[in-house]
Amino acid sequence: MKLETSCTDAGMTLSWEDVLKDMNKMVAEAYTLANLHAIRSMQAPGLEERKKALEKKFVEKRPPLAYAKLSGRILDDTPFEKLVTHLPAELGRGPITTTPDHRIALGEQKAISRLHARIQWSQTDSCFELQCLGKNGMFADGKFVTKNQTVKLSSKVPLKIGNARVYFLCAIRSTISTMSGYKIIQKAFEKAKYHKGLTSMTADQVCDQILESYPKSEHELGGKEHLRTFITAYLQEDNHSFERVEGGSGTAPTYKMKPVVSSTSASEAKKSGSANSAAKPEVTGEAASKKQKVSN
Repeated sequence: MKLETSCTDAGMTLSWEDVLKDMNKMVAEAYTLANLHAIRSMQAPGLEERKKALEKKFVEKRPPLAYAKLSGRILDDTPFEKLVTHLPAELGRGPITTTPDHRIALGEQKAISRLHARIQWSQTDSCFELQCLGKNGMFADGKFVTKNQTVKLSSKVPLKIGNARVYFLCAIRSTISTMSGYKIIQKAFEKAKYHKGLTSMTADQVCDQILESYPKSEHELGGKEHLRTFITAYLQEDNHSFERVEGGSGTAPTYKMKPVVSSTSASEAKKSGSANSAAKPEVTGEAASKKQKVSN
């Protein structure tokens, strides 16, 4: 077999050595561009990553979600308050802590067992229930509860374990408590357009609209200043959902919400989900007692 020592390209005869040099150069340039792209990707996170980082920072200063709260007095009228953030929750003797946990300590009282009671969600009755596990028993709603006895819990039921006297307070459903930061901003634009005819707003206006639309939500959102800081950063970052309006009358940047375009596939998926919803089993258990904000 005879190998050619050259090739012809566009009327030019090139040696294979020159061709290989050009190919090696192209491959090297391709690798360089690929590495540069990878480095830039690592150094500059994408829009979704930046949005997730903002959402995470926003959530960190918001109060934790909880199923319920125990509020009252223990240890010689010492004020006590603890969120029930885990189910089942165990109540018993131990040093008091402020960290949310599945175990709720009621102080070092000898009348209280290490594991004195357990609060859980009843799938059968769709309600909270308390099981007494302490040998000394306890009181619920003024009635004595013996060891291994289980009673149903409703909001504001008084509990007495040893010298600890607390109320069981169920979480109050809050519309804004489980919304993401983006969803809260989106709702503000929608409400401002519907009620006031506004299609563009500054970060301060968005902040005021949120607090106006959801009264008494300032604490749930981590405070007004924290909310304003988040809104300002999010409007600047999310250029996919929000657009800066040029030529605003004030010095503060003004933004408008871009129209949400729903794809055909998303529409079909939604229709399919609606058609199959009747065949889905009823959701029970802890999902039915979704964590919410707790009233003070």
